[in-house]
Amino acid sequence: MNREDFFHWLGSDAGRAAIAGALGGVVRWITLRERPREAIGSLIVGSVCAIYLGPLVEPMLAPVIGKIAPKGDSAGFASFVVGLGGISIASFVIEIFRARQRGQVDDKA
Repeated sequence: MNREDFFHWLGSDAGRAAIAGALGGVVRWITLRERPREAIGSLIVGSVCAIYLGPLVEPMLAPVIGKIAPKGDSAGFASFVVGLGGISIASFVIEIFRARQRGQVDDKA
């Protein structure tokens, strides 16, 4: 990917979600006063979670924050929120898969 493609991608929905998620990761890192090494993890996990989980969270948040989201951008706000809690969300999802592997979760629920 060349520089022009990268900047074009940043302007896409996925790119904006990645930026919002990364900024959520930065806020998490600063708030929790973690080490700089952990900041990199927060940035990466926040971005990835925002890209893939942001579209799932946005419909849940839109009715609540739709009119108060900056510029009516509930998708961007959802991506930021997912980035902020990305590590916690990822840990939760991983634990669900681990529990299923151990047979501790009933698929029929």
